[in-house]
Amino acid sequence: MKITQIWPSLFIILYNFSLSLFYILSTIRRREKQKLRERERELEMEEESTDMQLVLIPWPVMGHVQIIEFAKLIIHRQNHLLPLGRTLSVTVLVIKLPDYIDTVSSSFADSLSASSSTTGAAASSGLNFFLLPTTDPIPAEWSSRTRGYFMHNLVQSQKSNVSDFLRSRRRRIAGVVVDMLCTTMMGVAEDVGLPSYVFFTSPASFLGAMLHCQTLHDQQSMDVAELRNADSDVHIPSFAKPVPPQVLSMVLVDKQIWLERFLHHARDYRRAKGIIVNTFTELESHALDSFSLDSAYGDGGNIPPVYPIGPIMNHHRHSRSSPSSEVIIMEWLEKQPPSSVVLLCFGSQGSLHEDQVRQLAVGLERSGQRFIWSLRRQSPEGEEAKFPSEYGGHDALRGVLPDGFLDRTAEKGKVVGWVPQLELLSHRSVGGFVSHCGWNSVLESLWCGVPIATWPLHAEQEMNAFQLARELGLAVVITLSYDERKSVVMAAEIERGIRELMEESGRGSEVRKRVEEMSEKSKLSVVEGGSSYISLNRLIHNVMSNVHVPEQ
Repeated sequence: MKITQIWPSLFIILYNFSLSLFYILSTIRRREKQKLRERERELEMEEESTDMQLVLIPWPVMGHVQIIEFAKLIIHRQNHLLPLGRTLSVTVLVIKLPDYIDTVSSSFADSLSASSSTTGAAASSGLNFFLLPTTDPIPAEWSSRTRGYFMHNLVQSQKSNVSDFLRSRRRRIAGVVVDMLCTTMMGVAEDVGLPSYVFFTSPASFLGAMLHCQTLHDQQSMDVAELRNADSDVHIPSFAKPVPPQVLSMVLVDKQIWLERFLHHARDYRRAKGIIVNTFTELESHALDSFSLDSAYGDGGNIPPVYPIGPIMNHHRHSRSSPSSEVIIMEWLEKQPPSSVVLLCFGSQGSLHEDQVRQLAVGLERSGQRFIWSLRRQSPEGEEAKFPSEYGGHDALRGVLPDGFLDRTAEKGKVVGWVPQLELLSHRSVGGFVSHCGWNSVLESLWCGVPIATWPLHAEQEMNAFQLARELGLAVVITLSYDERKSVVMAAEIERGIRELMEESGRGSEVRKRVEEMSEKSKLSVVEGGSSYISLNRLIHNVMSNVHVPEQ
């Protein structure tokens, strides 16, 4: 066939193909424009929506779950503060710890996720939980150091997932509240154009200590680690009395921890739109007043508004002990005289090595006091990232306690594993609390009117113990300075501290009286007209100022 005969046919084929291609491309463009118009309508509807969201990002351990109780407070209080028809829901982004690190926190995360996905109750109340996709940690790398290092890296690994979540809901989010140890997420929120707030689970005094040390580092070029070796007590604006160097938190004076993590947290706090502190004015008036003093925290100050809204306590009951063991504990407590039992409990992360366990058992038995002792097994050397675990029965306990201890004290006390701490502190029979001085435990003891004997273990707990015992007179001392894996408090000191805690005269009774007075103040602070009630109102107004509210 000649070429002149092929061209007409080829031209017709090309022409039909061009028409088909043009039709396909036009259809694609029309559909894209339609989708764009639909998305624009959705965005307009979101802009006009009366429901705004506050997104919360907790540190993934039990000791920081008060942020969930804070969420419930926001939801409950908004009805009295927001314009008619306007609502503020709260979504908590849940980061789950691997089971091999901490089964307690891991199962708690599962329970939160289940409460949001299997029932409509959470959503209808305005509180939602979103379980972030699990990341793939490398145990050999992450578990070789401390649990704080592990969790810091776990949170870092979630930045892209958090970014995706925030971007997908950008127009309805009024703000992002990050835990005091999750400040890396502030940069994620800023990239999306959202304001950030910090939820500070430690006391205002420690917030001041962090800001003070950051000022010394950034403005005075001081090696903060050298404070541990100071010849005299250290002046910190948020403490009424100079602080002994030996009680300064290791997160401040361990150079690696400070430079790699906590210095950056302190800098981030200054970038927040507000700092929410789980405390109340009547307890920490000196520390809170220090934030308004000129140049107390460096030239220029730039401390964001601080909102003391506590005490917030964990009323979300999550127990790892069997129901039968809890029944046995409560039945035993019911048979004891009022204020006659001392509770010994060292928190979700606290534990004692075996030599210390034996010294504590001897001192406790010699004190002659009734007791409930929450005893948990310390993680092995080289596996410091793991949390304490249960001993798993009397046979295992007999292997660590002095010979015959359980038999001799069978009528006098109970050695148990995980306990519902707030429930026990609320019982009329509990009259004293040997505590690690974690801030949640401090607030719970004050709320319940139960005095503390101090036994700090890590984090800022030594500074908390100093503030309670030496500044505020709200605790007796077993020890103020302690290394969880190396120190040993001898039985004689333990016996003395427990006797002083439970005595009906002398210093113990003076402390008890002050604790009872502070208990009343703590309860008044959260009711209408109280200092924390008013502070929470101010915070909600601040959050809603981020949102354009149309005229009604």
